[in-house]
Amino acid sequence: MPENEAQVLSGLRIIELGTDVAAAYAARLCAIYGADVITVEPPQGHTVRHFPPWPGNFEDPEKSLLFAYLGISKRSVCLDLNNPEDVSHIREMVLTADGIFDSYLPGKLADLGIDLDELADEKPRLVVAHITPYGQNGPRANWSASALTAAAAGGQMYLAGDPDKPPMLTAGHQAHYQTGVQAFGAMLTGLYAASATGTGDILDLSIQEVQAATLEGGGPVSLWYAGEQFRGGNTPRAQWGIYECADGWIGVAAMPRQTNSVLDVIGHGDLKNDPLFSQGGWNPEANELLGVLIADFAMPRTAAEIFEMASEFRAPFSLIPTPAELLEWPHHKETGFWKEVDHPVLGPHPVPSGPIAFNHGDRGRFIPAPTIGQHTDEVLAEFSETERPNLQASVSAQELQLPLAGIRVVDMTQVWSGPYGARFLADMGAEVIKVEGPTFPDPIRTAGGTQTSPEIDLSGYFNEYNRGKKSLTLDIKQPEGLAALKKVIATADVFIENWSSGVAVNNSLGYEDLQKLNPQIVYISMPGFGHEGSDATRVGFGPTIEQMGGLVALQGYPGGPPHKSGISYGDPIAGSTCAASVAAALLYRQRTGTGSYCVIPQRDGITGLIGEFFIAEALGCEMPIRAGFTHLTSAPHNVYPTLPDEEPRPVLGPDRTPVSYVDDRWIAIDCRSDEEWELLANLIGDPRLA
Repeated sequence: MPENEAQVLSGLRIIELGTDVAAAYAARLCAIYGADVITVEPPQGHTVRHFPPWPGNFEDPEKSLLFAYLGISKRSVCLDLNNPEDVSHIREMVLTADGIFDSYLPGKLADLGIDLDELADEKPRLVVAHITPYGQNGPRANWSASALTAAAAGGQMYLAGDPDKPPMLTAGHQAHYQTGVQAFGAMLTGLYAASATGTGDILDLSIQEVQAATLEGGGPVSLWYAGEQFRGGNTPRAQWGIYECADGWIGVAAMPRQTNSVLDVIGHGDLKNDPLFSQGGWNPEANELLGVLIADFAMPRTAAEIFEMASEFRAPFSLIPTPAELLEWPHHKETGFWKEVDHPVLGPHPVPSGPIAFNHGDRGRFIPAPTIGQHTDEVLAEFSETERPNLQASVSAQELQLPLAGIRVVDMTQVWSGPYGARFLADMGAEVIKVEGPTFPDPIRTAGGTQTSPEIDLSGYFNEYNRGKKSLTLDIKQPEGLAALKKVIATADVFIENWSSGVAVNNSLGYEDLQKLNPQIVYISMPGFGHEGSDATRVGFGPTIEQMGGLVALQGYPGGPPHKSGISYGDPIAGSTCAASVAAALLYRQRTGTGSYCVIPQRDGITGLIGEFFIAEALGCEMPIRAGFTHLTSAPHNVYPTLPDEEPRPVLGPDRTPVSYVDDRWIAIDCRSDEEWELLANLIGDPRLA
């Protein structure tokens, strides 16, 4: 497909009334896949234009690298919310749109004469997504948040870092980016339902809740077992960590079933039959020995040497590339991953392709980010000539169902990324049928070592991310099992797999196989590294994905090594992207009558969350790397210990018994202006701060 001709969301109009990265990124994803996205900026420019970095570190809203990334393929109108005439223009724009992203604090726009919920009553098909730090209701609804405090509030930051150090902040604006991916999927799901029923929706997204729902094992440990998960450092398990090597660092993230491949890589294949490793490398005794063996193996070898050795055994080792290295990455050059745009002020710079490849090649359209108000006259002229569409709902409130009611999904996925994405579909009303093998269940069921009933059904991790689904057990290696599965697929709307590249085709379950069986099928494939290019055959899990995607090289304690996130961060990003791709493909099927083939290279989703770092690298602008809490424009910007708990909290092991106790508590503080500093100084009350 020619560049700049994205089709999957064409015909949709989205208005961005945003003040943060979350709304801006959600709107950007809509824009690159074909929607007409109009960002409404005040005279001083969008808020994110005033976030660093800028060339030379001198604030200039027209040279904002963050907006240069987030503004891709959007149109900009400059309107003053304090001007009644401009407010009238915005109201009219809202009533001719399909969807609205709003990230103002609750009530702010209504106080200025733009009550989006009331306007949704005037246009019942409208979908409004409110994105705020703590939701539209509750005692913290009107609290603001920065990248630091949003990360601290959601729980993920507490899990990131070393156990003997403070919690670690991940690179960039991850809490907001993650929420943006979620909001993208929520908007498209709402638009699909609006198209089907004639009735839109009011969506309430809390940045805190998005993170709190993706604490990996930490959520289930707290909810199911009344325990705590603590910071595990860079190597919480021997075959799930980062090791120093001759020229830097190498990552590994292997499930218990892959211990043998790890042993092969490190030259200890003779241990595969040792009783110590009968349940894989996660049991305490095997873990201790394996940690020593991997460290000894890695130290005298280069990262590239280890990486190539691992590929021979399909073992999930990973490099940890920097932005500069990823810009020259052979796989990305082979697949045309980097797109160049010519910014009107900054000049040419690269941006990553979109996280989804629709229908054999639609990775998005890439038009340079606009200058402030670049399209104001053009857009206002269009709206003055646009007839307002029929605003009546076609379905009464009493008839409404969940947005994906009537959709059948066959879920072949395992562990976290795919199951998490399919769970969203179940939450939204789809019938999701999870398929497992009789001798090869989802491995997360058995991560604690058990493979028998009833324990195999008691994994909090599995149950958390597979709620709302039906279970079907089939042996697809047998002709009868494969035939039975295909009968189910013939009646389905959606098929999802997160196997490594080639597995689906080798099992007669590739897109071409299923499209012949069911021409309208929406087929979602979630390989770690796509189906094309020199990395396609590599194996990876969430930590591998975030390491190979560029995030891990950027984050860590000052002077320390690159540091993994506290969760397998690649998984929830890929899962949210999966849910969004399903909604986009269902919208496309509504419009065209045809199914879709959607490929989600999971690494690319992570790379998309640090896009400003690649622009900075290409333009020669310095960006903080492994800088801890150092910030260009905020001070203080850090976390501080507070009084510990009176009663320590138990940290549970795999058998759900306490292995240690913790009592630490922390507060995150970010002063972004002189006014905020004065408020903090007054709160502290120390005259030395006056």
